[in-house]
Amino acid sequence: MKPKKTAPKIGLALGSGGARGLAHIGVIKALLEHHVPIDVITGASAGALIGGMYLSLGSIEKVEHIAKSLTYKDIIAAFADFGSKSGLIRGLKLEQHLGRLIGKKKIEDLPIPFAAIATDMSSGESVTINRGSLVKAIRASSSVPALVDAAFFGKTYLIDGGGSNPIPVSDARNLGATYVIAVNLDTYEFSRMATSDKRPSAADVGVAAVWMLRYNLAKQLCKDADVTITPPVSATSSINLTQFLHGEAIIQKGYDATIASLPAIMQVLHTAKIRTTQS
Repeated sequence: MKPKKTAPKIGLALGSGGARGLAHIGVIKALLEHHVPIDVITGASAGALIGGMYLSLGSIEKVEHIAKSLTYKDIIAAFADFGSKSGLIRGLKLEQHLGRLIGKKKIEDLPIPFAAIATDMSSGESVTINRGSLVKAIRASSSVPALVDAAFFGKTYLIDGGGSNPIPVSDARNLGATYVIAVNLDTYEFSRMATSDKRPSAADVGVAAVWMLRYNLAKQLCKDADVTITPPVSATSSINLTQFLHGEAIIQKGYDATIASLPAIMQVLHTAKIRTTQS
């Protein structure tokens, strides 16, 4: 008896990037407007946040409204939570705030397969969270080192997924995706520093070295994707929390980059004989 063929599926691998992650809203919005099916979503850090919120709320417009409505008061309410030993903030208020937005849903209850990616502090390995509390999975995936307290998850401490697997392409395939669209937010203006007349400081070199590691890791992971969308977000700080207040501009960059990538995406759909949701 021949094995039953399964229909090709499109996976979306959303990269980490702090406030840059708002670009994911524009990406998803553009894909949905052009009837590109999304059958699997994986995300690291900001990618887990936006992807999880979208699937939980059932509308990218709702996520967009929340992002565009953010105020300084909201940021203070979510992040003014000091007293942690392993980060600037404990993350408890952040978790509570997220819970108020998306409720107590489990990942298993979402309409399509989803995974949040974190990093195991005891091994440095990538951890795929595709079951259990959605809020806790996003919280673990978004535990930015030195900023947010490490999350105790199961029997170990987890930190930001961007440290080990910033664009979880392989995880999307493991969840059933036949073809994967990756969203890479790890773009940096290295040339500006190199051509400056001012000799870089030790701090400049240290920061640049971290950026270079992220840049090259993300680029390597994207080689396994079928299409990579790269929003031009290099001018957006990934760790400056006030950048979340510039949501509209960042969202638009994600939208525009996706529109520019549509010919490549449609070619993938054509090759895979996948119909758009309109057809």
